[in-house]
Amino acid sequence: MKTIFFILSCFIILSISAQSVDIQLCYKKAAENYPLSRQKDMLNNMNDLKTKSLNTNYLPQLSLNGQMAYQSDVTKLNITIPNPLLASLFRFPEISKDSYKATLDVNQLIWDGGIISGQKKVEELSIQSELQNLESELYKLKEKVNLFYFNILILQQNIELLEVSKVNIQTKLTKVESGVKNGMVNENNADNLKAEIIKIDQKIIEAKSLRTANIQMLQELTTIEMNDKTSFILPETDINVSNFENQRPELKSFEINKSKLTATESVISSKLLPKIYGFGQIGYGRPGLNMLSNDFQSFYMVGAKLTWNLWNWNQTKTDKKIIEIQKNIINTTKESYQKNIKINYQKDVAEIEKFNELLVKDLEIIALRTKIAKNASSQFDNGYITSSDYLNDVNAETQAILNYVTHKIQLHKAKYDYLVNLGKL
Repeated sequence: MKTIFFILSCFIILSISAQSVDIQLCYKKAAENYPLSRQKDMLNNMNDLKTKSLNTNYLPQLSLNGQMAYQSDVTKLNITIPNPLLASLFRFPEISKDSYKATLDVNQLIWDGGIISGQKKVEELSIQSELQNLESELYKLKEKVNLFYFNILILQQNIELLEVSKVNIQTKLTKVESGVKNGMVNENNADNLKAEIIKIDQKIIEAKSLRTANIQMLQELTTIEMNDKTSFILPETDINVSNFENQRPELKSFEINKSKLTATESVISSKLLPKIYGFGQIGYGRPGLNMLSNDFQSFYMVGAKLTWNLWNWNQTKTDKKIIEIQKNIINTTKESYQKNIKINYQKDVAEIEKFNELLVKDLEIIALRTKIAKNASSQFDNGYITSSDYLNDVNAETQAILNYVTHKIQLHKAKYDYLVNLGKL
């Protein structure tokens, strides 16, 4: 039994191995190597491209245009000159009904009321929202890490304690077999001990299989090389459960989305402002700017223009009402999210308190079970009880120690679940 108490007092101490892993490294590697993490560079690159695309609206816009047309009538000057001689001198040209024109048009935005700068702000906030949503998804990986990591620790401690129990029973079996040979002990006692050793072997096989499975899942999640010899460090942390303070990354997403709606609202308002453009045109065709000439001519034109949509049938007002509703939706979604986090917080606090209380009772049970098992061992050696009675008491002691070790690790997991739930890791 001394070996079991040694395990009990030192179960958080790592065995020497070629590699050790801690939970913070697992958090880091899980986030770095998860496929979604590669979207960060993609989103930043997309933001640069969208900004570059919007900036092109500040550059001159060139367009090449061509036109051929035939019209039913043309401009005419119907002037009657009574004198035939004068009429022959003042003969006006007849304009052709077919026309041809090729132009190169240049438009330069001078002022757009802040629409483009507002659109750039909206796109920037859209990317920030996507990045923050990505951070939230990567943060959720910590919940999976906690599950696999602490399962591995619990199973490892179970394996070690079962192996210690097996050694103790094997030691007892050696003494019993000696007594059987001498005819002093019933052979059934030896058989009972052998059967118990086989049952322990089965439990060890099951625990090792589950531990290997959890190691493989954690390795897949983190891409850290692990095996059955890898040492997993039991994390220690001090927490204060009296104050509820939500620091989850999802909260920042809500604020970014509200800022995006505010920026969108500014763009909508900007559409009501006048817009000023500069323009230029050079061309060649018939007729040119002189509509009374029937010759092909080159021509040009430069100027500035103002456009101002004075009435859009309350579309702006309606769009702003929609945005206000969307903001209210975000607020109610945020409140619901906060409530769910608060519920999980209450559950985590209850879990922590539960395991703290269980550990106190576990120590009391261990003290009693150890005393009983010690007496049972002495009684069995002296032939006062059977091997079945002895095994019942020994197994009860082993189970009490297993409960303590399991509850101890579960307490650490509850603390880390608490920190993850509140966004403090």
